[in-house]
Amino acid sequence: MERVRQRPQLGGRMLRTDDSRIEMIQAAPRGTTCTVCGGNTVNQFSKEHLGARVDYYRCLACDHLTASDISDVPSYDRLTYFAEIDTGWQDRNQRVLEYIVLLSRLPGINLHRKSVILDYGCGTGMLVRSLNVAGFDAYGFEPYQKSNESPERIVRDWNHARKVIERANLVTCIEVLEHLRNPDEVLDRVSELLNADGYLFISTEPYIRRKHESDWYYLNPSVGHVSIYTERSLLFLMSRHGFSPIFRVSGSTWLFRLLTRRRKNWFESSYYLASQLRVKLGVRVRY
Repeated sequence: MERVRQRPQLGGRMLRTDDSRIEMIQAAPRGTTCTVCGGNTVNQFSKEHLGARVDYYRCLACDHLTASDISDVPSYDRLTYFAEIDTGWQDRNQRVLEYIVLLSRLPGINLHRKSVILDYGCGTGMLVRSLNVAGFDAYGFEPYQKSNESPERIVRDWNHARKVIERANLVTCIEVLEHLRNPDEVLDRVSELLNADGYLFISTEPYIRRKHESDWYYLNPSVGHVSIYTERSLLFLMSRHGFSPIFRVSGSTWLFRLLTRRRKNWFESSYYLASQLRVKLGVRVRY
């Protein structure tokens, strides 16, 4: 039976962008409540997009940003999204591969080269291929794009993904959460798929109020970033689903573990405290 949470309801309307294109827009609440923690929000930024105004609402409790009047569905037609918008995806996927290989070698981290990995929102499937070459048993889930990868490795239907994978040791969400107006649905799926002590690897750029202004590149309506996290809002969301941080790989990259069977071991607690301090101090380490 699926779990049901009481969540703030988002309104929806049809927006005509030109004579040939109609998009379904899920409008964010205007100055009411945060979609992550339920706190009150204020209009922090406004931008123009396709002849319309896009507002970014900041939560007064957790600083989370929620955008209005833009689609959260990425367009992968002819791969222009990766060629023109997300141009750094190849370098990012290479870094993620290196991070996962490193984590699999650390004592106290229950990952190894034969671990089953699902890349949720895998895009082109490049990370899936790289993980398999590295020796992992990796699969990808991508509902918005056809892939040249074999059906056994890239799936578009979630029910099919659950049958193929059954249980995973690690789920990666690389630049995914910021596209989701309702992250609880995805995190419920991830929780059900993971082993009882499985890991979730998250990559999403955090909003820092005293650092980021209206020209911040993440505030680009064309990329579909409708929900932009702060450290506080991300940790709040993760804890609500039973995930605890294990390792802060970088300012935008985290390893969480599903805490259902056991508490953090000594290694996991030490890794998180040391890595969090390193990030806070701005110390960069080449992995």
